[in-house]
Amino acid sequence: MSPHPTALLGLVLCLAQTIHTQEGPLPRPSISAEPGTVIPRGRPVTLQCRGPVGVYAFRLEREDRSEHKDNYNVSQASPSESEARFRIDSVSKGNAGRYCCLYKKSTSWSKRSDYLELVVKGPTQRPSDNSHNEHAPASQGLSAEHLYILIAVSVVFLFCLLLLVLFFLHRQNQIKQ
Repeated sequence: MSPHPTALLGLVLCLAQTIHTQEGPLPRPSISAEPGTVIPRGRPVTLQCRGPVGVYAFRLEREDRSEHKDNYNVSQASPSESEARFRIDSVSKGNAGRYCCLYKKSTSWSKRSDYLELVVKGPTQRPSDNSHNEHAPASQGLSAEHLYILIAVSVVFLFCLLLLVLFFLHRQNQIKQ
């Protein structure tokens, strides 16, 4: 028994409508940071990407590099939203910058979210040729704390040297008398 042409036509039209509605543009995701976007150097931050329910994966991208991280550990943040978290254990100058999210739903990637600026707060070092290298030696510049210690040690050394000169002058004066 062959299928009725009207039923077959209805099935094809239903399938075409389903495919057409899935091909529509995906809503843009959002991005946020916990505890915030200005983080003290060395402290952790978690970047959160949110999109609609049914998201397969989220991607976190940096604006200035071609780096990205995919996260397939998607959770349901609310009845209408999916979420993925990207943790940075220690914020530094090397991982500060502008980030955005996108997500994969079915076989399509969404458009990128707005950019989020991650700012590092704390003492900065003078730029040098190796400033882009995270593994460069730590002695690229003196921090304010180290500078104060160096000044204090220098003052104490000069004071001791002055006392020593005064002691020798006093001793020499005693010998003459």
